[in-house]
Amino acid sequence: MDAPAPEAFAAAIPDTVKYYLGRTGRLLEKVAGTPDRDRLLALRLAPDMFDTAHQFALTIRFAGRALLPPAGRAVPDLPEARGADDLMAFLEEIEEAIDPIRVADMGTRVTHRAGEADLEQGVAGYVTCFALPNMLFHLSMAYAGLRHGGMELGKADFDGFHAYPPLGRG
Repeated sequence: MDAPAPEAFAAAIPDTVKYYLGRTGRLLEKVAGTPDRDRLLALRLAPDMFDTAHQFALTIRFAGRALLPPAGRAVPDLPEARGADDLMAFLEEIEEAIDPIRVADMGTRVTHRAGEADLEQGVAGYVTCFALPNMLFHLSMAYAGLRHGGMELGKADFDGFHAYPPLGRG
């Protein structure tokens, strides 16, 4: 069997971003369904880290940052309010903005900021080495914040694939 063509991998990039944005939504739905959602969203893994709500907001924004700039579109700002409902509304805004984007809509280079660094990258490197890893980093931090707060979650809640017996949640 031949290896998939590079174009097949490139075509999967927008779908991967959209998939993990969907996983983010599933986690937020779980948070919204808990009586202590405000406490969970306010948790920090360390005093100098963003709280869980901000980690979720950054996850969602990085989904937009992954696909909108390469398609020549602006990324919506982070919402000022960061309750569960606000985050879900922001997620829906980003989903709607990125839904129509396909690889064919993307240019070849992206100029952006990473913290205080001004960068210019080819689109493939920008998405696969900057935007998607940052999205998954902030999603991991939000997940870790929820687990730290006592929320029962496992790998399946993160990636949608794993299954473990109750004691081996992962």
